[in-house]
Amino acid sequence: MSNFNKKLFKRLKLNHAYGQLIALIFVPIMVLACVGALLVMKETSNAAKTNQRYAAIAILSRYQATAEQLVRLIQANPKYRPQAENILQHIFNEKYLIRAAIVLPNQQTLLNVGYQNRKAWPKLPQQGSFVGPLSNQHNNIYAIRLQTEDAHAPIWLSIELDNQPLEIAHYRVMIVLITTALFTLLLLLLCLNFYSRRWIAPMYEIRMQLQRLNADTLDQHMVINSTGELRLLQRDIANVVKRLHFSFLELKEHTEQTEDDLRRTLDTLEVQNITYKQARDQAISSNQAKSVFLANISHELRTPLNSIDGFIHLLLRQDNLSNDQNLYLQTIRKSSAHLLALINDVLDFSKIDAGKLELETAPFDLEEAIFDVMDMLSPLAAQKQIEMAFYYDDTVPKHVNGDVLRFKQILTNLISNAIKFTPDGEIIVRVRMEHDDIGQCLLHFSVQDSGIGLSGTDRKKLFESFSQGDASVTRQFGGTGLGLAISKQLVHLMQGQIGFEDNQERAPTEKGSTFWFTAMFQVDENEEIIHPVFKDMHVLSFLAHPATANVLRHYLEDYQVVHTEAQSILDLFSRLNGLSKLPENTWLIVDHSGDTEALLREIRGRYQGNLAVYGYQMTLEPNMLHEYRARPLYQPLSRSGVIQLLSNQPIFSPEEHKDFKERNLHILAVDDHLPNLIVLEALLAELNVKTTKVQSGQEALSTIQQRIEQGLKPYDLVFMDIQMPVMSGIDTTRAIRSLESTLDGMRMPIIALTAHALADEKQKLLKVGMDDYVTKPIQVEQLIQILTEWTSDQFAQPQQTNENNVYVEALDPDILDWKKSLALAANKEDLAQDLLKMLVDSFPTELDEISQLIELEDFPQLEHVLHRLYGATRYVGTPKLQRITGEFEQFISTLRKERRKADEIFIQDTLQRLDHLQLVIHEVEAAAQQILNHSN
Repeated sequence: MSNFNKKLFKRLKLNHAYGQLIALIFVPIMVLACVGALLVMKETSNAAKTNQRYAAIAILSRYQATAEQLVRLIQANPKYRPQAENILQHIFNEKYLIRAAIVLPNQQTLLNVGYQNRKAWPKLPQQGSFVGPLSNQHNNIYAIRLQTEDAHAPIWLSIELDNQPLEIAHYRVMIVLITTALFTLLLLLLCLNFYSRRWIAPMYEIRMQLQRLNADTLDQHMVINSTGELRLLQRDIANVVKRLHFSFLELKEHTEQTEDDLRRTLDTLEVQNITYKQARDQAISSNQAKSVFLANISHELRTPLNSIDGFIHLLLRQDNLSNDQNLYLQTIRKSSAHLLALINDVLDFSKIDAGKLELETAPFDLEEAIFDVMDMLSPLAAQKQIEMAFYYDDTVPKHVNGDVLRFKQILTNLISNAIKFTPDGEIIVRVRMEHDDIGQCLLHFSVQDSGIGLSGTDRKKLFESFSQGDASVTRQFGGTGLGLAISKQLVHLMQGQIGFEDNQERAPTEKGSTFWFTAMFQVDENEEIIHPVFKDMHVLSFLAHPATANVLRHYLEDYQVVHTEAQSILDLFSRLNGLSKLPENTWLIVDHSGDTEALLREIRGRYQGNLAVYGYQMTLEPNMLHEYRARPLYQPLSRSGVIQLLSNQPIFSPEEHKDFKERNLHILAVDDHLPNLIVLEALLAELNVKTTKVQSGQEALSTIQQRIEQGLKPYDLVFMDIQMPVMSGIDTTRAIRSLESTLDGMRMPIIALTAHALADEKQKLLKVGMDDYVTKPIQVEQLIQILTEWTSDQFAQPQQTNENNVYVEALDPDILDWKKSLALAANKEDLAQDLLKMLVDSFPTELDEISQLIELEDFPQLEHVLHRLYGATRYVGTPKLQRITGEFEQFISTLRKERRKADEIFIQDTLQRLDHLQLVIHEVEAAAQQILNHSN
């Protein structure tokens, strides 16, 4: 039954006995009675009209001959008209006759008897022998044609009959029907009264008795006063109540026994809890010991790696290095990065296990990040002669916002596993768009190999910790067994999924496996990808690997290059003769396979133009390439490599970094490990920053005190190592802050140099007085960011006028921290104002979308919108809004994490959090309006 029918039944009370009785008996009888009455009225009316017609025919038939004689008499001699009227007066002997006349064709009357003041007789037809009834002033007129000599001028004998007898008969029938209906209604009411006393009243009595029942009145006697079937029903109910009473007594007795058993069980559990508490304390102590161990081992492992990576970077900055030296240094740097990735696997597993791993959000080049991972692992693939290719779909944005380090870690684990378990063949990495939304996108990444694959048993434990496909003592493949387990956790943090496919299930002729994962990234909707154009460039290529050939073809089509592909070596040699006719901007790209020197010798015998050899770095001999004037095109193929080749740019170009010479910065570096200090000093020297090195906290404190006593300018920034003997970096920072408290207006930014792995390390460092931290090994990009953020003019001189300082200080920093906004915008006030305005302008749209999603109960999409708003607050100093938005997002995410549906309580809590969020947004809008209006 539909909802409409249910509401109709409830409104008409048809779900009760009285209503059903009226609906099923009374209403059908009344409908039938009304229909019958209408039929009777209609039939009696038709019968009366028929009787009147027959009476009129009889009257006209009896006087037809007389009227014909009177017509002939008057036509013979008009003076006999009075005598004819007297003769026609005899027609009034008929009942209900009002008047009569002999009517001529022109509607004139030859003879007329009866009421003379009535209207003229109606026009009669030229044809026919009988007419009627014709209505005339509530009466009926009938006429019969007389037989005359002139057939074309008919003469009619017309009479008018009274309709009053018909109406009287009609009213009589109506009175009879009304009387019958009243008697029928009275009879139905009597039956309804009997039915209610016989059935309905006892049923209500039974209901009242059942409503009065409770646990205390189950043993009371029920009065049985019904008859028939209801009496049997009432008796059965009384028996059921008795049985319930006995069952309740048994249940009460069983409950008391259960309570006694529960008390004894609780006593036992209390004893066990004491034992479990002791075991928990031991586990907590062990976990703390593990955390301390990880912190120490993190420092001990990352500290030498910092020196290695730093010195490699310094060597790569030299301009006088040969290609061989550049290649060796790049290989050492890749190996160092690989070692760092292994260390991160062990440390990240501990962070994930403790729930303290957090993802960062920053813009990065996605295509470049994927290529960096493949380039780092290319030496491993080259050793096993594995071909590597990289497909990047055109719909995938080039730049995204996310955690590039964790993304590279996932991809490194998957590609290194593919190389590990692939004896020979190929590895293909693909990227495509899975789902595109406003401001974010879900990307699909896959790593396909042609290796040994996995059995059904190995698949079940594939993503488990410390699990490997071959765990025997004689296993061929190394590893910690943590890569896939960590990758799975990282993918889940990126709001994605990870999985595995057997290539043979997709195509029986293929071998190996395909690992895939999805990840959510924030994107810029206005980004446009512009490819360079090489319209006049010609390329002839021969690449044996089909996947790499397809990638090269795709790149050259985007760059509008005239491209010719050779199908074999013989086809390539046959096409070389025609290359001499082409312009100078022509490139020949050949694959590194077999005897490369013989191939280059044969090519140079036919072609003397631009030549590039495609292959891995470690397999291409620089001296051989130099001898045959060939340029290397390193595998895997990348857009940047193709652009460098077509533009004839140098392969290894020194990196250009920002110069801080104009700021005249003086930095204090504190570290107990001398190689780290040397690396840091060299890196800062490249940025034209002066550095003072100290190897202990006491020496750093005394150096600062000496500068203060000498009246010199304090240091612009301090790099502070955390773990140092005697006086740690934390103790040194506290001592420096105490010293600063005795001086007016002095505060040096202190940046921690830490190798600790836990995510809450930054919060601990900030609480003791440090301003930021840098993880080891140190990169030049990190130094540039730190120097840009913490040594800007806001630390050297007032960044605003006194009036503006007073105005900003009047704002609540928890609602809008303008100083933090400037710091996040690299102390660019215009950029900070633009970011603040963009955030404020997005509030109405975000609130409308959040309200609609709550009304639709689309909580997965609501979580994405809140995450987007939370990400926007991280670029503006709005601590309270950022905190409220993050808590709101975490609250909504409980539905997804706990896999449950939203109930009424959850929805009410969501609405309350929305009201709180709206209140905070209004506060931010008010504060932002003051800032923006004041700046204008």
